[in-house]
Amino acid sequence: MLKHHTLAAELLASLPIFPLPNLVLLPGMILPLNVFEPRYLDLVDHALECGQHIGVPLLRPGYEADYEGRPEIEPVFGVGKLLSHLRLPDGRRFIRLEGLARARLLSERDLSHSFRVVAAEPLPEEPPREHEHLEVLKAQVERLARACNRNDTETVDTVLSINDPRVFTYTVTALLPSVEMLISTAINRRLFRGSSYTEFQQRCLASATTDERVTLLLERVGALLDVLQTHARLPAEMCN
Repeated sequence: MLKHHTLAAELLASLPIFPLPNLVLLPGMILPLNVFEPRYLDLVDHALECGQHIGVPLLRPGYEADYEGRPEIEPVFGVGKLLSHLRLPDGRRFIRLEGLARARLLSERDLSHSFRVVAAEPLPEEPPREHEHLEVLKAQVERLARACNRNDTETVDTVLSINDPRVFTYTVTALLPSVEMLISTAINRRLFRGSSYTEFQQRCLASATTDERVTLLLERVGALLDVLQTHARLPAEMCN
């Protein structure tokens, strides 16, 4: 179960980062990575020696033009800690990161490493104030579960049993892509006007408050329920 972590200022003062183009590291998420680029092999060695923490920011569009350099990254990103590390015979590393918390970029440090290092600040996770909105979101997630098969329903039931609302919102944020993939591609193209899973998850991660994240999730889940109703996946009374 996800717990809330407070990231020490000393840790964030010089944090190695592993930018990725299509993935947002959310608190509580377990991220497996197959590491093969020389600079990121160096990063893994550094993390093993210096506390095992790695920032995983999302690369901004257009990163391809400067991928080998310092392309722009999203200022709010997840910070993870190494759970496991495996050296493969061909020199690659297979690692698993656990998302602990989120941080905001302050500056990039010009250090003598092959990988990028930043200074960041921790972002607090305050409990929500709009409890009614949270209850509506839980009801929507429950309705969504009824459109899934038995195994998916059990997963959603587990999510609904989470007591901490901050943990709940991040878990729903991580779960939605899998639920949306149950819908056909033709329907899915109509859902969110080009807003990808990655873009949406980044918006949720960067939300100023838990209440703001709940609002984003309400809109996304509500749109999904509307589409399911339109295509007769759900009876009308389940979408109200």
